[in-house]
Amino acid sequence: VPVCEWDGIGCRISVNGGSSATITSIKLPNAGLSATLTSELGMLKDLEELNLKGNFIAGYIPQEVANLDKLFMLDLTNNQLSGPLPQWWGSFSLSKLMLAQNKLTGAFFHNIYSPHLQSLQEVRLEGNGLVGTLDGTTIMQMQNLETLSLSSNDLSGLIPGFQLGSLSTLKFLYLDDNNFVGPLPSQLAQTGKSSMEELWVQSNYLSGTVPSSFVRFDMLHDFFIDGNKLTGAIPLQLCSAKLNKDFFSTLPNDAERNYCEYIACPAGSTSNEGVYPCSVCPGGDAAKFQNPYLGNSDDCSAYSQRDILRIFYESTSQSGWSGGSDWNDATKDVCQMTGITCDDHENIIKIGLKNRNLSGSIPGEIGFLPFLETLDLSDNNLTGFLPSDLRWTSLTRIDISGNKLRGVLPPMLCMMQELNGNGENNVYYCDRIACPANTFNTFGHHGYHGEPCQPCYDVYAPGEAYIGQKKCTNRQGPASGGFDWKKEIESLKETNESLNLFSKLALSIASIGLVTLMFALCTRGMCGNRRGPQSKLERKRILRQRVASSGSGSSSGSDDEEAHHGYSDDVELASVGSNVSRSSRNAMDLINDHKDIALSRPQKVKKAISSRLPEAQGVRTSFSNINVAARKKSLVRKASRGSVGEQYEGVDFGDDEDEYIDEEEDASSVENNFGGEGARIPKKKQTDLLDIPMIS
Repeated sequence: VPVCEWDGIGCRISVNGGSSATITSIKLPNAGLSATLTSELGMLKDLEELNLKGNFIAGYIPQEVANLDKLFMLDLTNNQLSGPLPQWWGSFSLSKLMLAQNKLTGAFFHNIYSPHLQSLQEVRLEGNGLVGTLDGTTIMQMQNLETLSLSSNDLSGLIPGFQLGSLSTLKFLYLDDNNFVGPLPSQLAQTGKSSMEELWVQSNYLSGTVPSSFVRFDMLHDFFIDGNKLTGAIPLQLCSAKLNKDFFSTLPNDAERNYCEYIACPAGSTSNEGVYPCSVCPGGDAAKFQNPYLGNSDDCSAYSQRDILRIFYESTSQSGWSGGSDWNDATKDVCQMTGITCDDHENIIKIGLKNRNLSGSIPGEIGFLPFLETLDLSDNNLTGFLPSDLRWTSLTRIDISGNKLRGVLPPMLCMMQELNGNGENNVYYCDRIACPANTFNTFGHHGYHGEPCQPCYDVYAPGEAYIGQKKCTNRQGPASGGFDWKKEIESLKETNESLNLFSKLALSIASIGLVTLMFALCTRGMCGNRRGPQSKLERKRILRQRVASSGSGSSSGSDDEEAHHGYSDDVELASVGSNVSRSSRNAMDLINDHKDIALSRPQKVKKAISSRLPEAQGVRTSFSNINVAARKKSLVRKASRGSVGEQYEGVDFGDDEDEYIDEEEDASSVENNFGGEGARIPKKKQTDLLDIPMIS
């Protein structure tokens, strides 16, 4: 029987009427096949469609199959495929990639040059074992994407809201049942690009509030956020009868409805699914202190200090603590337990369990010890992620180094004032809590020691790069692949003798042209070491003149341009700012200005005592979202510190889009670097929360 007559085989017959034919499709869904994908499939160069869903196909996806350059649909859903997800797909016309319900591992796409990215319309990878973070640069290449389903994987990090929100064709986004942290990004809903119809982000570790910008999703009909660490209230404009209505079609028409509960149950309540119908937790307003999150589907919490320690012990004693433990002794006083320190009122203020062979994960319940100031869990075998629930404590010191914790640090922890020195001079760094993945130092964190985290080039499988590392085998970076003029010239000299006369003449002409071009560029201020004829003394003179004119209120736009023109040393310009030059500084200043983001330790304790619960359990207020008013307030405050607040008059601070601002530092920092009284720094892109370096 000819191959083209086999079941499930589609062919294209030669247009010349000959007997030759090429296989263009293989369609054998739910056929009971038990096999592996052979690399010889890559020899079918005209294959356009491969559909083997619902079988028992095992093994890897051969790179030869991924290289097929005419493939437009691949459906291997519901098989037994394993191994890493291929990063390179050779087809410029690949529209549908259906690999859901397998055992694939590795990272989501991160090769921005893969031909398939721009043609993809539907990607279904739910129900696999993908790890790592979502690469925003790669996602930006998927400009035709309509459906992205990554549910039920092991992905972590922050949701790249700006990049996903830039995909004007994206209608269906499923990120539920993963390990994403940080805020639910407002930039998912960008003006003029909001085509979202279904957004599922439930069952993650997202924190913050629900952005009001989501009202731009005019076509949104499915929206689920339950099972996260979100606080506050759902914007009323989102609460409508059209959202999630399919789940409540059986309700009688006269039944009382709360449309906000269609999205998630409010704080202080619970339900089986975290959505309508919701039951209020017993205890009134006090119940909200231990049940502060939207969409709670667990039992209402009312933990005592002993309950929390018991939960912690059960979660971290998979291999047994070294030296034994009395944490499971119900008769022992809590303040007498190993590693516990209490204050005079028997409130736990310190937990020290360094190098005790703790194994397992850190439970979020430990965050409901409101008076906890010190937490040392270093040098153990803890896995999983650092819970953002720790934001409810009064922590000033934390050490989780030397473990096997994954992902990124929850931004809410990085914003806690006084935690490992954060908040001093309005500076907040996540590496003060733990060195990010793929970095290290001898302490595992920047903290009070002042030793910065250094890059580590050890090769890890995706998901095995841990935060808070103290050791590194390969501290040298990869060899530079840049163009080296000296090496190229030497190479030309060595081969010059073998060139014929014509080649020598061409080389001479090219060399003369190159020298002429370089000279022209330098005279226009485009060389690396010199951008104009001004000397360092001349620049100082201009700076002094500019400051003098600024002080008299007579500075103008032309003066600004003159002050900018001719700066010849990038290193000098970088030093004009504060001693701390990391880009997180501006974003953290903005966040710090917002309500209850950075309470000092005395404030935390005062709030906990004022709303005291049984067993000395306290409370911290919920966090609110970053908004335009807070951003403007912070910028004006920074400007007034340098007596240049007038420069922000009339600036459009926008809503969710990126913008550019002028930023000035105080005169003292400028004087230290230039010897003058002040300087204007070139325009700098405003940093958004998602651009903070803590998200590594």
